[in-house]
Amino acid sequence: MKRVTMLLAAGFFLLAATVLPTMRAGAQDHVVTDANLNQKLASAKTPADHEMIAAYYDTEAAENEKKAELHRASKNIFYKAPNQLHCSELIKAYREAADQDKALAATHRKMAKKAGSETGQ
Repeated sequence: MKRVTMLLAAGFFLLAATVLPTMRAGAQDHVVTDANLNQKLASAKTPADHEMIAAYYDTEAAENEKKAELHRASKNIFYKAPNQLHCSELIKAYREAADQDKALAATHRKMAKKAGSETGQ
């Protein structure tokens, strides 16, 4: 009985070792990351492709807004002029980046609608 249990356990372990990396790779195909952004942009054709890219840019916009807010709060702590200038420039840059990310997300949502209407989805 112990031998059968050990063999079953070993079999499940081997099965898990072969299936989990495949499942993880499949799941990553549905997520846009910094590492695969250019590839996703180049191959985007379906509404789902463009929605994934739009979601990526939504996340980027939120992160840039968070960084702008962090530097806005820091500006109040560092009240000396050189620090305020540095913080002001960072706040401006992060807000502009967030605005650009939002515009890119909106563009990809339009592209998703257009791709959907062309394919009947």
